[in-house]
Amino acid sequence: LSQGKEAQGDLKYKVTRGKFQYIFANAENKAAFEKEPARYEIQLDGACARMGAPTTGNPDLYFVHNGRIYIFGSEECQTLFKAAPEKYLEVPPAPKSPPTEEMVKRGQELLAKAVEAFGGGSKLDQLVSFQKTDLRGNQVKNILTLAFPDSLRQESVRPNFTLVSVITPSDAFVMVNNGARPMPEGNRAAIYKELYHELVVLFRARTRSDFKVSASGNESIDVELPGFTSTLSIDAGSGRVVSQTYKGRGPGGVLGQIVINYSDYRTLDGLSLPFKTTATFDGEPFAPLSATIETIKINGQIDPSSFKKPAE
Repeated sequence: LSQGKEAQGDLKYKVTRGKFQYIFANAENKAAFEKEPARYEIQLDGACARMGAPTTGNPDLYFVHNGRIYIFGSEECQTLFKAAPEKYLEVPPAPKSPPTEEMVKRGQELLAKAVEAFGGGSKLDQLVSFQKTDLRGNQVKNILTLAFPDSLRQESVRPNFTLVSVITPSDAFVMVNNGARPMPEGNRAAIYKELYHELVVLFRARTRSDFKVSASGNESIDVELPGFTSTLSIDAGSGRVVSQTYKGRGPGGVLGQIVINYSDYRTLDGLSLPFKTTATFDGEPFAPLSATIETIKINGQIDPSSFKKPAE
């Protein structure tokens, strides 16, 4: 496939890597793959190259771009990607100079100010559960349930179906209209990455050894975790987070700049939380991330069965 065409494989020459089994026409091709598997394997851990994780791809729908094999969730995704791959592929950021000690120190000061305005580190670190229901601008209701430190349930309620994702230390699965299937590891990683955009989760991660912060302006900080980068703008007076800026997928899976603006802060059980978000994608209104919160529960009771697969 790296040549852009298919040749019949022989089961004598096969390699299992990740969730795929690769079959080769001869021993030479197998050896070449084993020498550089990251180059020849299906890219993006099998996610749709147009939509990204957690949307999975179908190996029958493939395209070779710059010698790399990408797969897609639908023929439409394949067609659109072929026309303009650069719109959908994440390009590694250009190396930049590491932050100075002064930038790191200032970043830590601003982060501490934002955490204090949010309700304080001790309050955040002692959270047992966090439940939030919001209505998005695209009329999708989202219900997020977090049982700290390591269990979550996400529900996206749409007019014709409900998608539920559940992750616990022992299991990870997806349910559509009560039918459950295992969650691929790539999808799990994608959900956790997106979850860091929740300020509660991001601030709780500040004590991790791989959490990095530095000042990127007078009142803004760059925050980094493995696979995650975001910039927070902080109000000089109150310390509240005004906005969050990062690179993400917008309409049709196109990559661009997402800005989430926070407003309508309310104090609930000692935490100061934004009850409204207004998002833009490359400067245009972005309804899927614009939301009005309907309810928030801090340390509320959670039914343990909500993290279990339904009976067959």
